[in-house]
Amino acid sequence: MGMVYHGSKEHGLKRLEPRKSTHGVYVYATPEKVLALHFSGRCGDDLTYEIGHFGSDKNGPWELVENVPGAFEKMYSNGSSIYSFSDETFKDIHTGFEEVVSEEPVDVVEEEYCENVYEGLLKAEREGLVKIYRYPNKPEGLKKDGSYILDKWRYYRKAFNKEFTKAGFDRLVYLHPELLDQINELAQEFGYDYHYEREDLIDLFKFRVESQLIDLEHEQFVDCAYISICSTFPELKEKIDVIYNHYKEKLNSLNQPKEDNSIEGLHM
Repeated sequence: MGMVYHGSKEHGLKRLEPRKSTHGVYVYATPEKVLALHFSGRCGDDLTYEIGHFGSDKNGPWELVENVPGAFEKMYSNGSSIYSFSDETFKDIHTGFEEVVSEEPVDVVEEEYCENVYEGLLKAEREGLVKIYRYPNKPEGLKKDGSYILDKWRYYRKAFNKEFTKAGFDRLVYLHPELLDQINELAQEFGYDYHYEREDLIDLFKFRVESQLIDLEHEQFVDCAYISICSTFPELKEKIDVIYNHYKEKLNSLNQPKEDNSIEGLHM
């Protein structure tokens, strides 16, 4: 009997039930504990990171690549639990990643708590289980300018006839302003009338700031985009700074503890 692992932000679980997902109704797990740890992060997607084996050594440690500056501090700032299960009911349905699924509920064999996911990944790196590349570093096999992200969109469109919305392109430009010209070429290649000028980044940044302040839990990577936009287009920094400084002031006020104005013995 082997073991498989599932990472979760929820603690104290004793049993996992199958849930509906892209591939069916399953419990997902992986034979690689470091992958379970990675997937237990609080946020992130393929615009903010890459994970895989990108060079010639496909049997080496996993390679984890930060696509935008400072993303890992956002993605992995939470604690998590890594749950162990018997692999008896799990099978490989070839989802395209190193994962297996169970159609049946599974009982937890062991729960391992990780206080901070990023610290856990750094520990895994020291143990040789993963190699971490902080922005802008890239491993062998990935284009140094980051345009592999656009190649991935090309693949999704060709292989799955995937369409990309204006909102999707807006977020792509917001997180990757260094690819602005190539993004415009991609939109034209796809037959979309989306087109961006560098000044459009001011409104895109403002929109994400406002979205973040409305919903603090849904990470908009504002600090990361601030660095990218200002370093790519320093001529926009003055206007971006106005928005960013207002954001930081508002965020600080939201995080301030509220004063307790109640009077002891008086209940409303």
